[in-house]
Amino acid sequence: MVSMLMLRVTLVLMGILTELYAKETTQDFISKYNKYNTVCRGMGYETKSCKGRNHGAIAFHARMSSNLQNLGKHAVVVFGKVTLNSGSAYNGKTGIFTAPTDGIYSFTWTILTKPGSRFNTEIVINGNIVGYSYVNGKDGSSQYESSSTTAVIRMKKKDKVWIRTYGGDGKYAYNNWSSFSGFQL
Repeated sequence: MVSMLMLRVTLVLMGILTELYAKETTQDFISKYNKYNTVCRGMGYETKSCKGRNHGAIAFHARMSSNLQNLGKHAVVVFGKVTLNSGSAYNGKTGIFTAPTDGIYSFTWTILTKPGSRFNTEIVINGNIVGYSYVNGKDGSSQYESSSTTAVIRMKKKDKVWIRTYGGDGKYAYNNWSSFSGFQL
């Protein structure tokens, strides 16, 4: 008998609960959502867009479009074959990245030289040196030499970053294996 009574009570409770939740309108749901959202923003959480995971991502990747050789002192190294430019912050014609927003950005560049050649570079922000990459091939060597360097830089909106030759050491760089990439953290 107790089990039958328990079953009836359970069924009645389920019916009441179903009725209570079934009467919630779309407007009731939106109102509750807005209240929860207000509380979360008050706690410091940011509202995110539902338009896609990459919405607003700032990232680029480019390779040299031709071999470079005998560049002068502080010549901008242009990586003209752009394969990714989310946020349109990298200019493949000038080789300059312009920060669209304040933030911390990570940049990596790789240079490959032919045997016996060198191609030394530096990364600069608004003309100020942040880091170096040295690729010095040994004279008489048959080995190709490469170097990759990463720099993490705090930038303000409209700050500019580029790779340039260090001194007059832009002797020879291969296009297909030399690249420059960056993204906002």
